[in-house]
Amino acid sequence: MDHHLAARARHERRKGRLFMLGAALCFSTGGVLVRFVGEAAPVAIVFWRSVFMFAFIAVVLLAIHGRALPARVRSMRSHAIASAAFLGATFFFYVFAVSNTTVANASVLMSTGPIFLALAAWAFLAERPPASVWATIAAAMAGIALMFSEGMGAGRLPGNLYALGVPLAFTVNYIFLRRAPGKIDPVPVMMLAALFSALAALPLAAALAAPLGAPPRAFALFAALGVLQTGLGCVLMSLAIHRLPAAELGLIALTEAVLAPLWVWLGVGEAPGPNALAGGAIVLGAVALNQAWALRAERRAAVATARE
Repeated sequence: MDHHLAARARHERRKGRLFMLGAALCFSTGGVLVRFVGEAAPVAIVFWRSVFMFAFIAVVLLAIHGRALPARVRSMRSHAIASAAFLGATFFFYVFAVSNTTVANASVLMSTGPIFLALAAWAFLAERPPASVWATIAAAMAGIALMFSEGMGAGRLPGNLYALGVPLAFTVNYIFLRRAPGKIDPVPVMMLAALFSALAALPLAAALAAPLGAPPRAFALFAALGVLQTGLGCVLMSLAIHRLPAAELGLIALTEAVLAPLWVWLGVGEAPGPNALAGGAIVLGAVALNQAWALRAERRAAVATARE
């Protein structure tokens, strides 16, 4: 019986890895799709991307829950609603980041999410981070400083700041989920986040005097951003979350930070500067080593528990 359970656990973990790898592949296409849209205002990209994402996830949830979906959405508590609001904020930060800095810069800076999560868990969940996390933070901060030194000279400072807003807002979203009194299904939260993001884009577009319209061909790209890049990516990630430990989830997620600049380089010939490359390598290396160390510690703990 124990052998059967162990085999099933391994099978579920393999499925989780495939789901998370698929999610990272979907997420990594965002930068090049935004570059292809080009002429549309960033707030218009946020609006239409969110509309298509909302529609896609609503269809998925309707297929799963049917007529019970409206009741499930109405039953969402304050923690889920707050989580959705901050997750929706990441959609704005992402698009404005890649519109104001290189995709390589944005991807690397967003990959610092595990660092912010560790600090937030220490501050709000009483989870003391190990020494390896503090070493990772020190190395990552050095890499980020190197990237920002180039960004200031190239006019990319606003984009770099928007990029850091993504892991910060996502961390707040995570804390709300963790502190919720019961287990929250992440998929309805993602749908609600898309709705909030679309609604928030309307007054922002008016304030910026930015048109929400775009050439007809851009709507195919908006659909790709909403359905494939975020919608499908979020659904796949939700399937991976409960099958993988946090460290392994974060390690596979770094695939996005590696692939996103590659697609933009191949698609539009965008290449980061030398300081961004060096700083990015330091950040990615530090985060990857930290996640690998955490995964090793989790596996050792699981082996020790199995022997008891």
